[in-house]
Amino acid sequence: MFGSHVCPDTIAAMCILDKKGLSYTYKDITGTMIFLKEFLHLRDSREDFQAVKEGGYVGIPCFLFEDGSLTFSVEEAIVWSGKAK
Repeated sequence: MFGSHVCPDTIAAMCILDKKGLSYTYKDITGTMIFLKEFLHLRDSREDFQAVKEGGYVGIPCFLFEDGSLTFSVEEAIVWSGKAK
């Protein structure tokens, strides 16, 4: 999951995932340049971000899955994990 410790949507998503007991890798794009560069490459190279960018949003939280698919929805991330309840 790409996000930022200063983004309220990221914090809310992390709380939901933690409450459900789901494990995830968190990459704070405002914490290290490496994660920021990784996120910007993803954002600049994927059509998934087009509507997000057109709306003036950053695109976090962003959940990138092992199969390469992604979502901006914590609910979809939970479904993808197979632990939706």
